[in-house]
Amino acid sequence: LSYPSTLSGACIATAGTARNHRRSMALTPETNSTSFVTSSFNHTSIALPYRGVYPSEYAYDPAMVFPDGFVWGFGTASYQIEGGWDVGGRGPSIWDTFSGSGGSPPNPMMEAKGDSGAVACDHYHYWKADVALMAQLGLRHYRFSISWSRLLPNGTLAGGVNEEGVTFYSLLIDELVKHGIQPWVTLYHWDLPQALQTTLLPGWLDRSLVPLFVDYASLCFSRFADRVHHWTTFNEAWTFTVLGYGTGSKAPGAPFTDMARNPYTAGHHVLLAHAAAVGAFRQAGHSGQIGITNNVDWREPLTGSSADVAAAERAVIWWIGWFADPIWLGDYPAEMRVKLGSRLPTFTEAERRSLLGSSDFFGLNHYGSGFATDSPTADDYDLPGGSPPSYWADFEASTVHTPEMPRAASVWLYSVPWGLRKLLSWISRRYDSPPIYVTENGWSTPGDEPPEAGVVDPGRVLFYANYTSEIHRAINEDGVDLRGYFAWSFMDNFEWEMGYTERFGLVYTDYATQRRLPKASARWFSQLMRTNAIVDPAPFLPGPGYASDNCRSSSADTPLGAVLKEPQQRGWLALMLAFLFGGGIVALILGIRQCRHSDMHRWNHGAMTDAADYPTPDDSRVEELVREAVAEAANEHGK
Repeated sequence: LSYPSTLSGACIATAGTARNHRRSMALTPETNSTSFVTSSFNHTSIALPYRGVYPSEYAYDPAMVFPDGFVWGFGTASYQIEGGWDVGGRGPSIWDTFSGSGGSPPNPMMEAKGDSGAVACDHYHYWKADVALMAQLGLRHYRFSISWSRLLPNGTLAGGVNEEGVTFYSLLIDELVKHGIQPWVTLYHWDLPQALQTTLLPGWLDRSLVPLFVDYASLCFSRFADRVHHWTTFNEAWTFTVLGYGTGSKAPGAPFTDMARNPYTAGHHVLLAHAAAVGAFRQAGHSGQIGITNNVDWREPLTGSSADVAAAERAVIWWIGWFADPIWLGDYPAEMRVKLGSRLPTFTEAERRSLLGSSDFFGLNHYGSGFATDSPTADDYDLPGGSPPSYWADFEASTVHTPEMPRAASVWLYSVPWGLRKLLSWISRRYDSPPIYVTENGWSTPGDEPPEAGVVDPGRVLFYANYTSEIHRAINEDGVDLRGYFAWSFMDNFEWEMGYTERFGLVYTDYATQRRLPKASARWFSQLMRTNAIVDPAPFLPGPGYASDNCRSSSADTPLGAVLKEPQQRGWLALMLAFLFGGGIVALILGIRQCRHSDMHRWNHGAMTDAADYPTPDDSRVEELVREAVAEAANEHGK
């Protein structure tokens, strides 16, 4: 019941090395593992596709074409890219407080202390150039979020509408439409106005946020719905309820945390706010689609035992069924009601009716997968005087990651392309084949990558190649009604509590200069969008045939840690000759021009965009190196 390792006529992913791009297992170059997960258990109890034996290779046949009208896009979030935290009339959000924007003390759970979204990618000022870059990449669908506190500084209509904030988003939307890019707007991507997260009004723990959210959503509909026809109410309710009001690793964090009850209470209010906002949208007669995006990592049974199969199912239900069941089936999952008792709030009949059918599509954020094994709670769990309850123990499953699941820079992200295919099939079966959009999927690399290394991202190229190969099979072999796929993210940005220590972008962000540098993955994705078919990643991987015009990944031996191509080598040779033979002003100028020309070509990684489009400083990195070399030479040899 497993699929063959090799598919006839297909190009195969490289796992272990970038140069051997026709054969090998791994899901990205970050691992050399080629082992398989198997066991002696009977796996027939595990749902298809794949039972006990999992793909070691993925197909890259250009004949694997996606349906006409399939949506390809990039995504971002307001707090992660905009900056301008205290300009244009914007009020503070809980993420300004959590990260310490403006120099205030960050929350103790902020991992990258000193980092914040105060400036980030400064999209608030560079939005027009960013849209131009999107258009040059061939983007036709862009998913972004609106900052609640930029429109309503204190979170309420009574506090006044910030028209400057309305104008910012209106101009952004107009610019997108002008370039043929459809805006997909998310109303809430975690940045609650700080005025609504206080001791007296504790954010999503308070039901009074429901009408306030509807007011904010209705304002967005009234100002932008004439041009925006794709709306999402909430992004990843699981993340900001469990991690924001449970563990405290995301905003708002302590003192609003309690792992036993707060995630369920906050989640309940979020669902009510979603249903009410959708009701307002539909009652106003706006055209277009509206829904919600939920997230989940797939959990595959570690063995075919009934205990592990049930544990994997519980893990997925507690993650995505919690928020999807009320919308698609009319109530919380039965498993959750039995286990949680009074800790899980209940819906009135009217609330159930408002929730059922309140999403025109199934929005899915997905990154990685793992194996699940049964982990039962103690007999005295959640009893007076017994073991204290916690969300993490409630679903009675433990997660196992194996060597053939390579990990990204993010400690939680394990690349398992077949897991997305299985998840899509699970959603299709459980919710009667809803139209699905994968609204986030992506791969992270270390945040300290210099530009010359960051733009060469074979791990991300293979991640996208393998995941899109599997979604194609989900559509064509499993009958999943998948209608679109958004890569995360358009560009490197502020990664929440991790600050700038991780990069998810297809475009490299140089935060010091705000220069945008399209990576190899952006070039690969551009071809995917243009052809609407699976793209062989081989030409986009380092090694023979690499498509970046002889650009090579840097190594510890590379002079100056830079990526030097032949034109640059000629430039540096001219500089050396200038100093060796003295008086070489002409040679110096020619050398600088040669270095600068080749540098611009390399930064743009295949001339994807003109760096001059960005209002960044004139001095490129190569020119800085030239000045340093001139200064060193002057000190050593005299003027």
